[in-house]
This record gives sequence, C-alpha cells and structure tokens, in this order.
Amino acid sequence: AESGTPKVRLVFEPLEGPGGFRISFSANFVGFVPVKKNTPNTPSDGLIRTAPFDAPDPLLEEVAVTINEGETQPVWITAFVPPNAPAGNYSGEVRVFSEKANSTVSILLKVYPVTLPSERNLWLTNWFSAGNVARLHGVKPWSEEHWGLIRKYARMMAEHRQNVIITPIFELIRFVKVTNGSLRCDFSSFDRWVELFIEEGVVGRIEGGHLAGRGEWEAHDFDSQAFDVYDEKGSLAYTQPPMKATSKEYYDFLSQFLPQLQSHLEDRGWIDRYVQHLADEPIRANAESYRKLAGYVKGLAPKLRTIDANQDVELVGALDVWVPILHEFDANQDFYRQRRAAGEETWFYTCLAPTGKYPNRFIDYPLLEVRILHWINFRYDLSGYLHWGLNYWTANPFSDVEPDNLPPGDAFIIYPGKSGPLSSIRFETLRLGVQDFELLKMLEKIDPEKARSLAERVVGSITEHVRDSKMFEEARRELMASLAEGR
Repeated sequence: AESGTPKVRLVFEPLEGPGGFRISFSANFVGFVPVKKNTPNTPSDGLIRTAPFDAPDPLLEEVAVTINEGETQPVWITAFVPPNAPAGNYSGEVRVFSEKANSTVSILLKVYPVTLPSERNLWLTNWFSAGNVARLHGVKPWSEEHWGLIRKYARMMAEHRQNVIITPIFELIRFVKVTNGSLRCDFSSFDRWVELFIEEGVVGRIEGGHLAGRGEWEAHDFDSQAFDVYDEKGSLAYTQPPMKATSKEYYDFLSQFLPQLQSHLEDRGWIDRYVQHLADEPIRANAESYRKLAGYVKGLAPKLRTIDANQDVELVGALDVWVPILHEFDANQDFYRQRRAAGEETWFYTCLAPTGKYPNRFIDYPLLEVRILHWINFRYDLSGYLHWGLNYWTANPFSDVEPDNLPPGDAFIIYPGKSGPLSSIRFETLRLGVQDFELLKMLEKIDPEKARSLAERVVGSITEHVRDSKMFEEARRELMASLAEGR
C-alpha cells in the first residue's frame, strides 16, 4: 500500500456460472490482535510466528479500512452455495476502491455436484457465556435486550454447525421454597432458553450446566455451586452457599431438584436431547467423589444421561458420554474402543492443552491445526467435540487474547461486535473442518474404504498429521471428486 492510503473498501458482484446461475458471496476485512506470548511447549515450526506479534483473527464489520504503507490487509471471502446451484465453474470479481487508486481482483469458484446434509452428525459444543454477552455489550442480564443478543449469538452458532448448548441451570431455574419447606422449581427462563436455541437451529442437544466444581485442581472433593432460593412472593429468601457435593445436605437438595428436572424434560419432550454435567475434568484424585455424585444423580433421575470432560478412565458406570482430553484419548485408545463397544459415546476435547505436536485452536497455530480436529473425529470414530471457550472474553478481547496466562485464543473464538457477534478466521475454519467431517461421513456410505484411506492419509496419527496445506488440499479435492463420482 502507498504511504497514507485512505480508506479502502470492496464492492463485489455475485459469481456467475452455468446457465447464468449466480452465487452471492461476502467479504470481511480481517482484524489483528496482539499475541504477547506464544503457546507453551510448542516447537517454533508449529507456530505461525514468534511472539510478540499481531495475529490475524477477528472478521471485522467495518466496510472500509485504512491500509498504511508496507502493510498487508487480509480479506476473508465466504461464498454461499445454495443446494440448487448447478455444478461447474463460477467467476466474478471484487473491485477495490480507494481515493488514490482502484483495482479489480478476479474470483474463481468450482462447485461440485455434492450437497452437504442439513442434519448434523457431529456433536459440537463451544461453551457460551450469556453473562459475558451482557458485560461486553453493556446490557442488563436477562433483560429483553439481552435475550435479543443471545438470539444473535445462537444464530451464529447454528451457522457454524454447533448443535449443543451449555445451559446454566442454576441461573435459569428458580428455586422457590414453599410453605411446607420443600423446593419447587420454576422452569420458565430455562424453557425460554431451550426454545430459543431450538428455534435458531442449535438444539440438537441441551447440555445441562455443572452440578459441582472444585477450587483446587488436586482437591479430593467436589463442591456444589452457590444458588439463590426465593419465597413464594418472588423475593430472595437466601443464597445457599456451596456444600460438599457428596454431603447429605446436597443430596437432600438434589433429591428435590433432579426428579423435578427429569419430569419437566419428559413433559416438554426434551429428555432424549438432554445430557447433564456433574463436575468438570475429574482426575484420579477426585474420581471417588465424582463416582459418588454420579450415583446420586443416577439414583434420583435415572433418565438423565451424564457427560463430562474427563482426564481419568476410573469413571466406568458414572459417565454415559465420555469426553477425554485429546492426549488422554490418544494414550487410552483401547479403553475408549471398549466404551463405545459397551454402547457409550466418546467425544474429545481440547483446552489450554494439549500443545506441541497435537492440533488445537490457538491463534498462534496454523489454521490447518483447527481444521484437522474434525478429521480426528472421523478417523477415530469420535462422535463429538467440546471446547470451553466460545466467548470467555477479557475486558477488551481485541487487545487481550491471553486471560490468566492462557494460550492466545484459548478463551474465545468469536468477538463482540457493535450489536452482535463477530466471527473469526478460526471459527470459519472450524466450520470447514466440521463440513469435512460430514463429507467424509457421506463418502463412508458410498465407499467406506476410500473414506478411511483419505482420513488416514491426512491423520496418520493424532500427532503425525498433515501439516502442509497443499497436501491437505489435495486430499480434500480427492474427497470432493470421489463424492461427485459416487453420487
């Protein structure tokens, strides 16, 4: 760019293809965020650059940007190909305007005779914080304005094929102490939440928030969350402080709450869509406490299926949906094959770990590492993926992407815009990976051997996967060609 280039804007016409059929596309300028420290325990050839540096990530809503001399300004282009689009080659152009000069860039698009299914075969959850939406957008929690924003975020999740929603049950379900001393559950806000995420195409599944947690990683016992209890007039009666999760006091609470929850889910027809978290990331030190809490839940509400991100195999009988961290799955593949054979689901998760040769979705990792995650889902027959950070933002997510010394981008993969969510190049790439999973599942029905060989070519093993984007694109073109031939 020339020195002092004024604002640059883009104008684009639909792409035109066979029979004059037109496909629209959108373009976003890509913003940059500062990476102060690289992801730890990662060789330099596994990073896009050595920190500190500014990394591309958010997709900006500005229609014009200033480009200074010597700067490169990336643009992310998204084409929306409708199911009725004829296969073939499409062409169009983007016109670049500034006060000093104009130019034109040609766009070519190849459309295959392959249609992605609308149904989603991979369970996908990125944990969503409604509280952070209220905080960063400056609205009152659970106001009508807040609910309107939540709907916009739900829409973005559905557009990116997310089909599981973490549901903060202790915020949404009101506990009312009635005159005889028992607790009655008011599910009206819970129902509004679930209905919203069904209407916007996310549910899928309802992922009930955790019944317990722990302060210290190695703690032997889990503790319940604090929660509010109201009187019948709607006034706050008291706030129940945390209790030991395996205590008689917490059991007495669960014995009133969980049967009402199960009954309500049955009445609404949601019981088969619901999975319940007990406590996050149990390890060997607290496996006994976890198993005891699971016994409470399964005894009081036997139709509630249990799910948790886990780091220990000593939980048989406690979990219906296993979600091991990726490197623990890698080390215990035979165990998880046995769990699937026993009729239990197996997903996987990543968070601040694993690093190194394992793929993950950090900002300073190549985008291919994000996309590979869902080839791992197919390659190892893992039916879901969980990540804790859709939008756990810092006070200013555009200037701080490393809260609490977490790796860059671990805490969030979308950004708050002026009146709704902004995507990122990582979130767009995650969607591409999920679409790849669906395409592999389609090919598996036609030619299972070909689907398996392609997946093994891309993911030789979890740590020895393709890192060259040209090699990956060759495999993906072969996937598309195989589907086109086998229709």
